Amino acid sequence: MEETNETGYGKKSLWQWVLIYVVIGTVVYGLIYYFVMGKKGGYNSSSGSSVKPAISQPASTTGTTANQENSVTLTSDGYSPATLTIKTGATVTWTNKSGANATVNSDPHPTHTDYPPLNLGRFADGGTLSLKFDKPGTYGYHNHLDASQKGKIVVQ
Repeated sequence: MEETNETGYGKKSLWQWVLIYVVIGTVVYGLIYYFVMGKKGGYNSSSGSSVKPAISQPASTTGTTANQENSVTLTSDGYSPATLTIKTGATVTWTNKSGANATVNSDPHPTHTDYPPLNLGRFADGGTLSLKFDKPGTYGYHNHLDASQKGKIVVQ
């Protein structure tokens, strides 16, 4: 008797299915990471908000100007001040002095949807992030890596 080995659209072996699912899972994870988690420059809004990327060196503390920026410091205890009130058009600078990587992300955790320009992303210990607030309102934010660390910017 002659043995036939049919190929084509027959049953696939278990290792082939595993390989297919691994490849599909890797592609899906890569796309999610690229579009959601990989954006370190923040949200580019047409409302005129500007985002400065993280600076790897500590913030300068010398000199003051008439247009002094409003500052928030992150320590291991959280953001200080927890609530900062500013005027429309003012820039807020966050400085990380927590001893670890941290983030500034819009509330609520983990979706960050209340004010997308406030999704500034990660910054290393000693680094800074800045955002100019052009619209009046109250904007809650948190450290995505430790959601118990919260703050609020009140723009008048």
